[in-house]
Amino acid sequence: MQYVKHRGDIEGLRALAVIAVLLFHFGVPGTKGGYVGVDIFFVISGFLITSLLVDERVSTGRISLIDFYSRRIRRLLPISAVVLVSTAVGAVIWLEPTRLANLAHDIKAAAVFSVNFVFANRGTDYLTSALPPSPIQHYWSLAVEEQFYLVWAALIAVVSIGARDIRRRVGATMCVLIVVSFALSAGFTGSNPSWSFFGLHTRAWEMGLGALLAVFYKQATEIPAQIRSAIGWVGVAIIAICVITFEDASGFPGWIAIVPVLATAGVLLAGDDVRGGPLLVLGVKPLQWVGARSYSLYMWHWPILILGEAYVGDQLTTTQKLALLLVTVGLSALGFSFIENPIRRSRTLVSKPALVLALGSGAVLSGLITGVALARYDPNISTGIIAVAPTVAPTTTVQTTTTIASAPVPISMVNTGALQAIIEAVDVQVVPDNLEPSLLTAENDMPLIYKNDCHQYYDTTIKPNCIFGDPEGSITVALWGDSHAAQWFSALNVIAKERRWRLIALTQGGCPFLDIVPYNVHDGVDFGHCATWRKNVRKYMVQEQADVVLLGEYYGIRDSKDRQFIKSNVWKEKLPLLFDSLRADGIEPVMLGDTPDPLPSVPECISARRRSIGACAPRAPAGIVVAIDDVVRAATQKAEVSFVEPRRWLCSNDFCPVVVGNILVYRDFHHLSDTVMRWLTPTVSETLGPFIDAVGAR
Repeated sequence: MQYVKHRGDIEGLRALAVIAVLLFHFGVPGTKGGYVGVDIFFVISGFLITSLLVDERVSTGRISLIDFYSRRIRRLLPISAVVLVSTAVGAVIWLEPTRLANLAHDIKAAAVFSVNFVFANRGTDYLTSALPPSPIQHYWSLAVEEQFYLVWAALIAVVSIGARDIRRRVGATMCVLIVVSFALSAGFTGSNPSWSFFGLHTRAWEMGLGALLAVFYKQATEIPAQIRSAIGWVGVAIIAICVITFEDASGFPGWIAIVPVLATAGVLLAGDDVRGGPLLVLGVKPLQWVGARSYSLYMWHWPILILGEAYVGDQLTTTQKLALLLVTVGLSALGFSFIENPIRRSRTLVSKPALVLALGSGAVLSGLITGVALARYDPNISTGIIAVAPTVAPTTTVQTTTTIASAPVPISMVNTGALQAIIEAVDVQVVPDNLEPSLLTAENDMPLIYKNDCHQYYDTTIKPNCIFGDPEGSITVALWGDSHAAQWFSALNVIAKERRWRLIALTQGGCPFLDIVPYNVHDGVDFGHCATWRKNVRKYMVQEQADVVLLGEYYGIRDSKDRQFIKSNVWKEKLPLLFDSLRADGIEPVMLGDTPDPLPSVPECISARRRSIGACAPRAPAGIVVAIDDVVRAATQKAEVSFVEPRRWLCSNDFCPVVVGNILVYRDFHHLSDTVMRWLTPTVSETLGPFIDAVGAR
């Protein structure tokens, strides 16, 4: 049986990695770059497994894949399975019921080492990328490693067959893998950051660099000890600098990941056999203790943190975080002593790989069963209240359109009051049992264009077949903007069918109609593709001879210039120019003001406060929202452009109920549910219909 010599420097390096991750996740100031701890783990893993595999091939002429996978199973699966099951139990007790369905899906994927694909795909959806993190989101890195192990061991076994110089053959293979994977990492980080962050294809080079060092480690040790020692210390210093100076994980890994990766390789190069090297620090007992338990610490800390936050129902205080950290350390110590070490060092299991494979199968099965059971769990969220479906009746009439000298009078809502049902809902504090959509399905209550891919994401071109309403209608209406424009679709589609309009859907997640480069805070990248998409939208509207364009976007979009919310002076500068440009194309603009913006996710908030839902309701708008609305109101009045202000319908005295009758108003953090938009359809029709008909009649 082949083993890599235990190295105290690697144990200490593991400690640095997990400490960095814990500091980052527990929100310790000055450690925003602590996520590089995962990259350190990747380099160490590549170094260790390649050392073991290549040494075995060189010394015995063969590689036992069964022995290799047996070691990986004993090392990784038992504690990961225990954490999965424990997290599911804790989630049933403490987590908001609305998050259980996604967690069940995540657990099943984690059990079969594919949860990184789930998170990558979830991150490509502008809506789901804003969801709160999964309690097992940290399993993505474990999935990446397991996928690498599955491929890499077999690849080394194959490419080294018949090689005179095994290390050179494997090293050449590694160089190709590193170059290709690094190129993919640099490329995907800008164009598809979610897949870049979570993907094996963009992370393999990190493990590959550790593997390359392992292949040629003997030659590397011929470097004078003093130089190796200096390289090692520089590596430790750079890791510390990365933890302190790197910002959030946006734009990672990309090319910048080369810094902590090379630094880790430098520490490994120094080794534990040179005097005055990093082992002086890495070898101290506290770090050795933490390093030995680093895997358990990593596996336990995140679900404890997320479940603890759910239990508290608010942001954790420093004292609460310290308490959770102590719980993490305690569980990790127990897991190391009673699960990790006994199974990894078991003589019976070491000598019987077939038994280990059965153990691994059991661990996988336990995760799958847990995920299935959690998916079928039906939490009791009944309050015993049945609500009456609300009716729609405005308290003050919107100024509707007539024509003066053949010119339609712009829509104004200056004198419009809240809908009567909204006023009646202000005092409601209890969630009705007949809520539509239900709290457990609210996040999926979206318009049709999300299901048929007409609502785009990361696109520069237009999807030409997204024409709705009456395709043969004589009036063409375009809906243009981001997801806050898309939320109007269901109402507009019904109205377009009734009034015989052609309705063109031109919406894309995170892409405003304003001519700016947005910064997407969820993906951590500048959405440069929006500029090209906007140009194509303009060409397409002219091509389709649009009569009217409805403009909608989220006021909370950030400008890439300063990564802050788009300021009102930007609106003041760009909005009049857009109005003039659209009219020059023969298209009449209509502004759709933004909807109220709840701070928390409404379904989660009211699921935790089923008898005090008023605490979840949006109230007076933020200063930036008021400023933008004032600018838009002034610009539309000056240009004689219609301005629809949904907040006037949905709020009474700056209180915006989250439940109206039996209808849930918001499906997430800041989007209206499709159900409430369908309920609003008659009001929207009364407001927009006469004006658009008048424009088309000109």
